Amino acid sequence: MSILKNKNLCILDIETTGFEPENSEIIEIFILKVSNSEIIDEFYSLFKPKDQINNSEIHGITDLKVKNAPLFKDKNDEIVDFIGDSVIIGHNLENFDLQFLNHYLNTELKNEFIDTLHLSRSVLGNKVANHKLNTLAIYFDVNPPTHSARDDVMTTFEIYKKLLSIQ
Repeated sequence: MSILKNKNLCILDIETTGFEPENSEIIEIFILKVSNSEIIDEFYSLFKPKDQINNSEIHGITDLKVKNAPLFKDKNDEIVDFIGDSVIIGHNLENFDLQFLNHYLNTELKNEFIDTLHLSRSVLGNKVANHKLNTLAIYFDVNPPTHSARDDVMTTFEIYKKLLSIQ
């Protein structure tokens, strides 16, 4: 992490009601803020979607769980302020999380970012069968992802550190 020594990192993950921002919603976010390899803060929230959750089997988030949760738009400023000018890190970040966040946030995130999916492809190449988060967790012997935003962030952070150590 020496390249990013003076930058805060925000490792993040979201859970959603589907795969496309145009017809799905964000229902969970976890962001871990790291400075000089030390965890300094975290942000977590569930969100109540406008429509019923039909994919609870993936992430375990039910309509009952989010019954009293805020709407995503009500946490917009908190999320943007929390991330600030940090470098954003996530797995499949460019094609999933950032697509959703930039669709739903009032402000487009123009932060530098590191997608551990791309990083894994460039560092590991064909040393692994695929570059899914679970495959990388097994390869690096770290706690596997669970489709809980917090668990997936912690897995991504560990994988990110392992990938940096072999560059």
